[in-house]
Amino acid sequence: MRKTIVRCLTRLFLVVTLMNALMPCFFVAEAYTDLEITAWKAPAHISIDADLGEWNTSTPLVLDHAEQLVRDSNQWTGTDDLSAKMYFMWDQENLYLAGEVQDDTPFMYREGFPPDMADAMVLFFSTNPAADPTRVKYEATDFRLVMIIDDYYFNTGLDRDMVENTCGLETKGDDGDDQVLDGYEYAVKEVAGGYIYEAVIPWSNFANEQIPVLFPEAGMVIGFDFAMYDLDFPCPGVATVSMAWTGSTEGDTNPSTWGRLLFQE
Repeated sequence: MRKTIVRCLTRLFLVVTLMNALMPCFFVAEAYTDLEITAWKAPAHISIDADLGEWNTSTPLVLDHAEQLVRDSNQWTGTDDLSAKMYFMWDQENLYLAGEVQDDTPFMYREGFPPDMADAMVLFFSTNPAADPTRVKYEATDFRLVMIIDDYYFNTGLDRDMVENTCGLETKGDDGDDQVLDGYEYAVKEVAGGYIYEAVIPWSNFANEQIPVLFPEAGMVIGFDFAMYDLDFPCPGVATVSMAWTGSTEGDTNPSTWGRLLFQE
C-alpha cells in the first residue's frame, strides 16, 4: 500500500513538473512589457520648428543598443549609424513627438517603395486605454503609423492589414507615395551626425463614426511602441535596418509585446 502511494505521488509530481514546464508554451501573452515612457502635457502654444526649447526632455525614449535591432541587424554599425532620443507630448487635440536622431546617411527615400523600406519612424499605439493588455491580436483601436523622414515629401502610411475588424479605418499610404494624415505638421533640422525632428499629429486621424477619438488626460495609460527604419543607400535590394523600443519583432501583429505611454501634466 505504501509503495502504491509513493508511486502515485511520484507520478503526480512528474505531471505537475511537466505542466509547469509547458505553461510558457501555452500562456505566451503578457500584459504589455515593463517599459513605460511619459508623454508630458504640451504648453498652450508650441511652434513646430525643430527647436526643442519648449520640450520637457527629462524622460527620453532611447534607441541605442543592439538588443533593440529587429531587422537586418548585421547591417547596423553602431549608434552613429542609427540611434535616437525621442520625446512625446500631448493635449486634447494632438500627439506631439520630437527626436534627436543620429544617422550617418539621413533622409534616404526610394520613390515607389513602401515606407518600411525608407528612413522612417513608426508609432504603434492604442486609442483605447481600457484595451486588454494581454490581447495578442490588433483590435480596431490599435494602430501602426509609419512616417517617412526624407527632406522633401515626408509621406505617411497607416497599416491596418493586421486588424480583423477595421471599423472603417483601412490601410492607406502603403506604397510610400501618399500623405494620409490630416493636420500633420513637421519640421526637420540637420545637425552634425544626424537631425532634429519635431511633429504634431491630430488624434482625429485615428477616429471615425465607429471609433471614438482619444481624449488623453493626466494619469491615463495606453499601449505603445516606437520603431525606426534606416536606409543607407536608395537602391533596390539594399537592407533597411530597423530598431524597436521594446526589441520585439512582433509589435506589428501582437500588441501584448508593446510597452506603455503614460500621459502626465
